Amino acid sequence: MTVRSRIAYDFLTIVFQKQPRARPGRLLFNPHKRRHSMDLSALFNPRTVAVVGASDDSTRMGGGMLLRFMLDHGFAGTIIPVNPKRETVQGLKAYPSLEAVPGPIDLAVFAIPAALIVKSLEAIPRGHVKMGTILTSGFAETGEEGGHLQDRLVAIARAKDIRLIGPNSLGVVNIANGLIANMAQFFDKETLESGPIALISQSGAFGSSLIADADLHGVHFSTFVSSGNEADLEFSDFARAALDDPAIDVVCGYLETIRNGAGFIELAQRALEVKKPVVVLKVGSSAVGAAAARSHTGALVGSDAVANSVFDSFNVIRARDSLELLEVIKVFSRTPTARGTRLGILSHSGGAGVMAADAAIAQGITVPPLPEALHKRLTEMLPAYAVPGNPLDMTGGVSLRGELMAECMRAMLESDAFDAALLCVNLIWRAGDTLVEELTKIAAEVDKPFAVSWVAPKADTYEKLKAAPFPVMNDPARAAHALALKLKFDDRCRTAAVSVQPKRPVDVEAPFDLGRVESQAEALAAYGIRVPKQTLATDRINAVEFLKNLGGTVALKIASPDIAHRTEIGGVVTGVDTEAALNEAYDRILANAKRHHPDARIDGVLVQEMIVGGTEALIGMKRDASFGPMIAVGAGGTLVELLGDVRMAPAPLSAAGADALIERTLLRTLLAGYRGGPVLDRAALADLIVRASWLAADHPNLAEFDLNPVIVLPEGRGAVAVDFKFAAA
Repeated sequence: MTVRSRIAYDFLTIVFQKQPRARPGRLLFNPHKRRHSMDLSALFNPRTVAVVGASDDSTRMGGGMLLRFMLDHGFAGTIIPVNPKRETVQGLKAYPSLEAVPGPIDLAVFAIPAALIVKSLEAIPRGHVKMGTILTSGFAETGEEGGHLQDRLVAIARAKDIRLIGPNSLGVVNIANGLIANMAQFFDKETLESGPIALISQSGAFGSSLIADADLHGVHFSTFVSSGNEADLEFSDFARAALDDPAIDVVCGYLETIRNGAGFIELAQRALEVKKPVVVLKVGSSAVGAAAARSHTGALVGSDAVANSVFDSFNVIRARDSLELLEVIKVFSRTPTARGTRLGILSHSGGAGVMAADAAIAQGITVPPLPEALHKRLTEMLPAYAVPGNPLDMTGGVSLRGELMAECMRAMLESDAFDAALLCVNLIWRAGDTLVEELTKIAAEVDKPFAVSWVAPKADTYEKLKAAPFPVMNDPARAAHALALKLKFDDRCRTAAVSVQPKRPVDVEAPFDLGRVESQAEALAAYGIRVPKQTLATDRINAVEFLKNLGGTVALKIASPDIAHRTEIGGVVTGVDTEAALNEAYDRILANAKRHHPDARIDGVLVQEMIVGGTEALIGMKRDASFGPMIAVGAGGTLVELLGDVRMAPAPLSAAGADALIERTLLRTLLAGYRGGPVLDRAALADLIVRASWLAADHPNLAEFDLNPVIVLPEGRGAVAVDFKFAAA
């Protein structure tokens, strides 16, 4: 049994799931290093594009079709076919090789077999090509041999100062300048509409089908990157460049794995700063899905719980499926910034309004009652038998009066009591066009977000809804859910102090050897984490001497790196206050440990000052392969696995970040004076979490640790880590 498998609480393994182990001495995540935005102008706005493997057959998948797409859609730069067998390709002068092309090349697209790509790269003079998109498959996604070939490809590219997209990519698109360096059949059309949305997809086929489906719903993208195996450039690089593009309002992605956790976190922080949403469809949450993702991309999928925690921490929106991804994109790209989370709901069907209210409230959105003035205004507008409320049932009689429905919507949006509105429409045909016209006027005149749920519109009305300047969905609950995500995002952007980085609470000169109990206690003390007075006794004499000097009550615990659950084997005795009781407890603990774990290494018995009062909390850490050290916080003690009350965030944490974790657990209630008890020291617990997070960030060879329980004492008396265990990577 390894040290790592002996960590005290199995719940950490359950919460974080199995992660690839860090190599000793290798820093997977450096929280202090801040990357800078990468210049990808040669990729998205190239002046010259060379197509290696260009074909005169414009219907041929790869170099033929892609070349025609750029010609058909008027690429603004110079297109250079590379084909050693032809002097011209599709009417353009061809060159036998990249090195034969005069002048520098911004983007080279490779549509030739894998082995030939390596040879082609080797022949390129250094600095001759800036970017290379590898359409070819047959690399890491195929197994070990393909992985070696991919490693060689990257090594050659780096030596030549070439940044790579792919391999196993469908290509890159920027509709604004006609760069359709992509093989997807969707682009085989006469006209392409551009919108303020960027898509980065690790699956080329899924990404292109998403764009095609979005087009049917009137949603248009401007930028599309099929990132493939991400041997060099990865999701965060492309997404960061899209965020910095003033023409892009929404960045979305299809993710099977997150290869660069630090880069992803920086991307999410940047998104908060510029107030642009990052919306991801992250797959691989199930064991089967994770296995499929590995075989598809040649990459290990990290723990889904960890990914969710990072998304929550940095306001990244996770769509549940491709339909929700499109719905969220609609809302973000067609509504102004919300100034609060108070939602008004209108319908001409009571059931639709209730469905929408349930979905909004489930997301934490407020559905407040109507203020008196608005109640009076709506009463005057609606039939006498209508009873105004929120949700507002305008009654079925308004289904033939589109202008009245719109006027009720306007009244709700103009009220100071609401920050957004949702209109639920069912089937309306006769008044449909009028309603669309009136809602279009509201979108232009009222600076508040609203969405429409419209079930079964007429075909010609549907075409108008696709082009409407407001988001339209076909289900009231889904529409409310998507709008709620928008309101929450805007609220977080407004309130989050994203410019404030976590501040180191204490200067520690050197890392500690955390393989020894004594060093662990020293490390905690160095980081300002309070622990009880204690001693590691190797015989009864040491234990008795500590008790006498303390002059109080102690707890005895078996000290062994091989015994995880000490309580279950009788390895813990509390409330010891006499020499006789101590001697008896000392012998009993050693006997129980040897009986249950005869091969375990016994370092002695930990004799510890008893901490009385307060409540028990847990602070744990496990190092994730992508995101580095993840701090877990929740209600602690022996019931931690049963309660499962744990929330996570990447280390290091700010005080606000630590307090946010507390707020999302049962600790929020337990610390506030539960059932008439005293108010406990929440600020001290948050401070302890911050200090533990820096200890984790500073020790890359630390795989995991467990501070459980941490006793949170009454307000003003602090928090004490009563028990702690560490495991090296």
